[in-house]
Amino acid sequence: MKNFIDKAVVMLFSSLLILNIFSGSYRVIMLFLLVIAASFTSFLRMLGGKGLIVNRILSVLIGICTVFFTDAIVFLPIAAYEIYLDRLYPAGLVLVAGFLRFCTGDGFEGNLLKTSLVSLCVYLTAETLLAVYLAYSTQRLSKYETENRKIRDESEIKKETLRKQNRNLMEEQDKSITAAQLSERNRIAREIHDNVGHMLSRSILQVGAMMVVHKDEPVGEELKMLRATLDTAMNNIRESVHDIRDEAISLSSALEEIVEPLKDSFKVSYEFDADEAEIPKDVKYAGINIVKEAVSNIIKYSRNECVDVRFIEHPSMYQIIVHDYKQSKDVSQRTVPVTDTSGEGMGLENIKTRAEKLGGNATFTNDNGFRVFVRIPKQNV
Repeated sequence: MKNFIDKAVVMLFSSLLILNIFSGSYRVIMLFLLVIAASFTSFLRMLGGKGLIVNRILSVLIGICTVFFTDAIVFLPIAAYEIYLDRLYPAGLVLVAGFLRFCTGDGFEGNLLKTSLVSLCVYLTAETLLAVYLAYSTQRLSKYETENRKIRDESEIKKETLRKQNRNLMEEQDKSITAAQLSERNRIAREIHDNVGHMLSRSILQVGAMMVVHKDEPVGEELKMLRATLDTAMNNIRESVHDIRDEAISLSSALEEIVEPLKDSFKVSYEFDADEAEIPKDVKYAGINIVKEAVSNIIKYSRNECVDVRFIEHPSMYQIIVHDYKQSKDVSQRTVPVTDTSGEGMGLENIKTRAEKLGGNATFTNDNGFRVFVRIPKQNV
């Protein structure tokens, strides 16, 4: 846009020059050619690429015309503007030659209607310098705009990088907090089980012994009541310990630990896509044991290259997939038979039993490697 404004200013002053040099229909022709030259050069520059090449050739031709056709001197500011933008300094020397020929009056056919040749030379010099200055300021402004865009883009990239790092940091902090909470819950559960649980068990045994010794005495009934109270306390503690341990189970972390040994020998793809807080403890235990059985079979028997392990939650079910396969899709060899449920095949039977216990099912296929597919419906959990 700035280029068009510059050209409009240069055209205005060049038009005044034409009005002072030419008359009649020749004046109209020169004005028309001026408009065409200014518009066409701007259009070619806007096209870029080959347009710029044509623009440079046209600017050089205008400069040559000012040497051999002195009347074309009125196009000198337009040509100077384009030549400066492209730094075509040899072409600039051609413009200087055309300007000097005009100032000497050699070959000039204009009428000099209102001013002298000297005044026109001064005017033309000032206009050409103005055109060069406009080209310089436009190019400088364009450079600043490019640098500004670059700085703005770099700033946006850095902001986005910082946002990603901040999100990753928050996720890591959340994971650390969760891990600390789970560790503390496990510690509390162990303390209760090892200390309080053992003390209550010993107390129950002691009360039982006292009941045997004093069974015929009046204190026997009180001992029975004490034994019942201790049994109730013991059951409550056991339930509390189990609840704490169940809450402390991180299914995703447990599956990651199970999958980790595979990475030494296989290309592993692991995916966990479920709301862990909503997964029932029975599904957690089943998922851990199912994946453990499948991974154990892979480590023992598989000759394939890749392993996919996925735990995915759907609206109506949980889905567990463990699949080992060859990248080359050569499935000619497989060492875990689907139908064998004896001996080493007991692992597959265990997987099927665990799935059916929760109302689901397990299927095994040998299509491109061995694939374990388990479906556990939510409504039966």
